[in-house]
Amino acid sequence: MRKLAFIIASILTLVFLSCDRRTSKKEHLEHAILEFNKKMNTANVNTYYPERYTEIKIDSIISNTFKVSINNYVSSNAKILIKESVKNLKKTSEFHRAFESDILVSVENKIILKTHISAENFIDNSSSHFWKNATLEHVWVNQETSNKNKLSLGISFINPKNDSFMLYEMRIDKKGNKRLTLIEDQS
Repeated sequence: MRKLAFIIASILTLVFLSCDRRTSKKEHLEHAILEFNKKMNTANVNTYYPERYTEIKIDSIISNTFKVSINNYVSSNAKILIKESVKNLKKTSEFHRAFESDILVSVENKIILKTHISAENFIDNSSSHFWKNATLEHVWVNQETSNKNKLSLGISFINPKNDSFMLYEMRIDKKGNKRLTLIEDQS
């Protein structure tokens, strides 16, 4: 009986001594990973389209009447987030840079129209979901529909997030009056 009491006392002592709340290997590893992750910063990798600043200048004379200067360029502070992912402390973001355009139209050396076009300030910027992530794609002179009395400009906007676009035509007369028409809507 004494032997049995000694064995039970030894087992109870061993059980109580082993309950000192030491962490298991798994718990220790999880804690070490958490502490490591707290100290590590996530690496941000941003890719842009286009990769660099882009500017396209177009100067045209239409029917010896209209002199047109168009400057399409990347906005210095506007971009559209296309996709974002985080994997193994690496955050990857893809952006599409926003474009803007400055247009100057003159007739007989007299400026009849000076305007700035971007998705933010566009006349037809309705509450449509298309405009939430839209940017100007480019502005160009439509020589086929321009003549000595009217200038025709093509204006395209894209939404790179959902691969949609809108195409407009801006008609300008010799006095600088303009009329905007939606040509195609793929939104």
